[in-house]
This record gives sequence, structure tokens and C-alpha cells, in this order.
Amino acid sequence: MTTTIYGAGATRVGVREITPQIFWISHSAGDQAAKLNRGFAEDFARVNPGFDPEANDIIYGSYLFLDEKTFLIDTLGPAQHETMLEALGDLLAGRRLDYLWISHTELPHAGNAAAIVRAHPEVQLLTVGGHDHYALHGLGDARQLAYGDCVDLGQHRMEIIEPLFVDHALTQWIYEHRTGFLCPVDWALNAQNQHQSFRFMDEMEEVGYSRERFQHDVSITNCVVFPWLRWADPDQIARMIDAFYAKYDIRIFAPSHTNVIRKDVPEYLAALREAMRSVASREFSIVY
Repeated sequence: MTTTIYGAGATRVGVREITPQIFWISHSAGDQAAKLNRGFAEDFARVNPGFDPEANDIIYGSYLFLDEKTFLIDTLGPAQHETMLEALGDLLAGRRLDYLWISHTELPHAGNAAAIVRAHPEVQLLTVGGHDHYALHGLGDARQLAYGDCVDLGQHRMEIIEPLFVDHALTQWIYEHRTGFLCPVDWALNAQNQHQSFRFMDEMEEVGYSRERFQHDVSITNCVVFPWLRWADPDQIARMIDAFYAKYDIRIFAPSHTNVIRKDVPEYLAALREAMRSVASREFSIVY
């Protein structure tokens, strides 16, 4: 496992190569996560039986495409300000940053947009269309995109697609046609412990993880991320997911808060489908 690591604790950022032209830039606090999250995992596991009480860490993910044009997906959060810029600078190695795409205006996704623009003033900002307060997030000059819009990078073609599951009302997903890369942003969140930092999902299996654990974790975390699922029809959810899988050939599954899935993708996607069906079928408490 080859990972370049910048910083420690709240600032800690790791870089992994997914393909020779696609890089995963992610934040994971590692052995300092328990201290930083102040017992979150233990409390969460107490009310969610079977959840790993040592899974204190929530991943923040960003992705960089190095093609004829360069394209960055999201920015990590403000705590990773300096390490994100350092990692990005090392990956670009003197090249210009052509595009910065923001999936939605939330700190783990857009928190360093203004800083990246200052460091790379040539960049073209891209974000979701439909609102008018983007200057607050450093996106005042952004080109607003609609579903179906595409950006050609050379060998890679990025398409803005409609999300199945939205964290914010204004959210977009992104798909790359040649590699089958999908970034579904906040879908499929899984927490991790310090031994799982910066691992691809197949490498997570080397330290005790599994597809069954992934399905279980997502069925718990998505109750919190998408609380509206309590009113959803589980059969309709399953049909929507099946139609989505049929439409997009997903070969790299790269959410914002999940370890990248690059092997056994169909099996993990099947587990994700069942997790979402489970969320929509379960009894919800009035108070969490």
C-alpha cells in the first residue's frame, strides 16, 4: 500500500493512485480520531448494535484527474487547508489546475475552494446550478452546471449526473465514461478505525473488513445522512438503484466518505443496494 501522507490528526491527508491518471486525496485522522471525535464512535455503537466501537474516523475524499486538462473533485475541509494545498501542488508538479468542481456547498466538500483559487488563479470553478449565494463559499465566479453537462479532459470525459440520494437540495454526482469512475458524493458513508486509513476497500478486507460489514455499516450511517428514508418505499428504492446500475457502467466507486472500491465492484454495489433497502424498511426512533 503506497500512500503519501501530509500532516497529522485533524490536518492529516493521504494520497493514493487509483489509476495512473486518477488520484484519491483523503483526510483520515488515524490514531488521533478518537480524541478529535470525543467518543462519537462509542456513543454511536451503543445505540447501533454491531457497529465497530473503534470506528472513530469519517473520511473526507477528493479526487484529481491528470489528463490533458486537470480536474479536481471537491476540496476537503478547512482543517486540511495547508495539507490539501501541499498534496495538490505535489500532484500537479508545476501543471496548471484547469477545473475545480464542487458537488455541493458543505465544508468537507467546498471548504478550501477559495484557498485553492488563490493558489491556482487560473482554475475554472464549476458547481451545481440553481442558487445565488455562492460568493459566501468562494464560488462567486463559478460556472453553474446542469445534469447532462460534460467536461472533456482529453482521454476522460466528466458528466454531471442527477443524484439518487441527496444530502443537500443542491447536489450533483459525477461520472467518467472511459474508466467507469463514479463519485456519488455522500452516498454510502462508512466509518473506519485507525488500521483502515487510506486503504482501498479490497485492502480493508486485509484488516478484518468485509462486504457484509460494509452493508451493515451503510444501513446504519445512511439513516443519519438521509433521514428522509424513513418515509421512502423500499421496493421503489431498490428499483431506482437497479435502473441506475443498468444505466451506468460503474467500475470505480469513489464516494466522498467511503473507502474507494476498485475491485469486486458489482458485489459491493449489490451490498449497497440491500443496505439502502434495509434503511427504508427499518423502524426509526423519534429521537436519535
